[in-house]
Amino acid sequence: MTKINYTNEDLIDHHAIAAVIKNKTGEVLVQEHIKYGFWTIPVGKVKKDQSITDGLKQEVFEECNLEVESCREVVARNYLYYRNGSRIKVMGHLFEIIKYKGELQNLEPQKHKQQLFVPVSKIIKLPYLSDLTLLYLDQLGLHRLARL
Repeated sequence: MTKINYTNEDLIDHHAIAAVIKNKTGEVLVQEHIKYGFWTIPVGKVKKDQSITDGLKQEVFEECNLEVESCREVVARNYLYYRNGSRIKVMGHLFEIIKYKGELQNLEPQKHKQQLFVPVSKIIKLPYLSDLTLLYLDQLGLHRLARL
């Protein structure tokens, strides 16, 4: 397993967001994440003193060039990670993006190898998924492990 170079932000308790963004045909946006090696729906950290919704809007714009116009939080779940000998608590917030505007563009190619809209039937078969992508699949009644 590859050693992950965590940032200082990765090593403190925080809120995380995840965005379920669909195209007109119902396919879901996923990204191939370089640092963690998994496929994920758009995810990110909420900055200190930032609302969860503002963090969501900022992350989606910074990563995807999409402006969130309306959204709803679907579920939140606590996660516990062990990173560099520290115990890190992350509260993950899963959002459905109801309406957005802009043209999809990978604005962080140093973080994401690619961004694709794919059907859920293909997401479930990807070899390694993020916890928040698994949370989304759980909401659909589709359960699997992170790695196939």
